[in-house]
Amino acid sequence: MITILGSTGTIGKNTLSVLKNTGKENKVFALSANKNVNLLFRQIKDFNPKYAVISDKPNALKLIEFCNKNKIKTKILFGEKNLSFISTHKQCKCVLSAIVGAAALKPTYDAAKSGKKILLANKESLIMSGKLLINAAHKSGAILIPVDSEHNAVLQILSSFGIDYDNSVRKKISKDVEMITLTASGGPFLNYSKNKLSKVTPKEAVNHPTWKMGKKISVDSASMMNKGLEVIEAAILFDLKPNQINVLIHPQSIVHALITFIDGSVISHMSAHDMRIAISYALSWPGRHKLKINSLKKFKIDKLSFHEVKPNQFKCLDLCMKALSIGYNAPTILNAANEIAVSKFLENKIKFIDIPVIIDQALKNMPITRSNTLKSILECDQLTRDYITNYINTTWK
Repeated sequence: MITILGSTGTIGKNTLSVLKNTGKENKVFALSANKNVNLLFRQIKDFNPKYAVISDKPNALKLIEFCNKNKIKTKILFGEKNLSFISTHKQCKCVLSAIVGAAALKPTYDAAKSGKKILLANKESLIMSGKLLINAAHKSGAILIPVDSEHNAVLQILSSFGIDYDNSVRKKISKDVEMITLTASGGPFLNYSKNKLSKVTPKEAVNHPTWKMGKKISVDSASMMNKGLEVIEAAILFDLKPNQINVLIHPQSIVHALITFIDGSVISHMSAHDMRIAISYALSWPGRHKLKINSLKKFKIDKLSFHEVKPNQFKCLDLCMKALSIGYNAPTILNAANEIAVSKFLENKIKFIDIPVIIDQALKNMPITRSNTLKSILECDQLTRDYITNYINTTWK
């Protein structure tokens, strides 16, 4: 039975599509959404979960009314605490963490402590908590399966070549692997000048050339922050050093990752740019489900191109590498500052080129400390958000 945190988002909807495709509609234990009452109710009707959680009481009352009218027995809950309730319930064996941003950290961490199989689509929870989440999984026996297409591709390559992926032997990966390369499309502004970047709009930034994603992650992709966060995620997830991770620009988004092994062999993973492929593998790992989906035949794979990232080409990517090198709570600071900056950009309060300036300000001015508890991580996250919000309000009047 699976709990889907963020069922009305892009990843959540694709996961439900995969479950329906594979005839496993009855495997949904619980669903959650922020405020999209209508879509959540349609999902409740389709998948009949035991529980559904929404953010606040007024929306919960609307859902209860809808369910009562349709004689649906799903129990409607609300609030952050109930996200942890449906993530740790004994009847739930698997949790998809697909809530956007830092809000996913607490229920994902609680799921890890409870020994669940966690399909990790929310990279921020791992980036913020670092080894705290990994250690919780190690202690409980939980397993973290990446849903990001690049990390999922890395897992597929490792698994295909007999390299075990679990909490007890993860350190062995770095002994067999010389380098992993994550690909990046470069987003919609790949060849823009600084002057042109200063004029881009939120509407342009969320129009990704290959992937269909939510607004926040689309902006992150456009700034290359998303790829930088993925570098940090890969370092934590696969226990790799920063110099074992490379980024390659690949506009077609067909090759998702490459692994260079210690004997010089390079193995790549290719698939259509459809998140259902990665989701299906995460659900079925270590096996595979048959999936009815467009193959690579519709794509021009004879025209694939790859480009090295130029020095100082992407400021957000550079800042992610800086945070990874600093360690401690620097990734938490980076993530919090970025979330605030992106939200202000989407509100037209700042320019696109201001995003890395704001993140850099946070890394330079917030105290770097060792965060060993969930409480200290959440406190650092909130302090950074408060600091950056005040910085933006006083600087961009």
